Amino acid sequence: MPTDMITIRDQVAADLEGIQAINRLAFAAHGTGNAAFSRIRAAARQTISLVAECDGEIAGHILFSPVTIDGTAVRGMGLGELAVLPARQRQGIGTALGQAGIGRLRKTSCPFAIVVGHAGYYPRFGFVPGSRHGLQCQWPGIDDPSFMVLILDAPRMMGISGVARFEDLG
Repeated sequence: MPTDMITIRDQVAADLEGIQAINRLAFAAHGTGNAAFSRIRAAARQTISLVAECDGEIAGHILFSPVTIDGTAVRGMGLGELAVLPARQRQGIGTALGQAGIGRLRKTSCPFAIVVGHAGYYPRFGFVPGSRHGLQCQWPGIDDPSFMVLILDAPRMMGISGVARFEDLG
């Protein structure tokens, strides 16, 4: 699908049901469904939540929420989830959402973003293993290639290391 046929916009309250359906379908094979989205939404703190519309329907969703690094005052964002309807996958929707979300982070002067996800997918946005920058995941057992960071402001991140924590996911 040409990316000019994809509209990326801020999520509105009326999108909630569609987002939940996307997450349920997109993550069904992993058994995670709406767990992360529901927990972050319940906390309702400074999130960036975007949807992709195609042909008048919500086809994808991306969500970022606040992240801290233990022992520092530096705050970044964590990509909580990126989901696309299975029938709409491999059409550029996820890439368009990722680029739009990261673009939004850059505009807010966010110094970094983390993600726990597929090591073959997220490098397209510039994510690298967190260990390359001295960052560790808050959850034990996450393998090194799956915990990634995107440095958006290298000077602010100089000398920063430690455990990165999604504030709303404990």
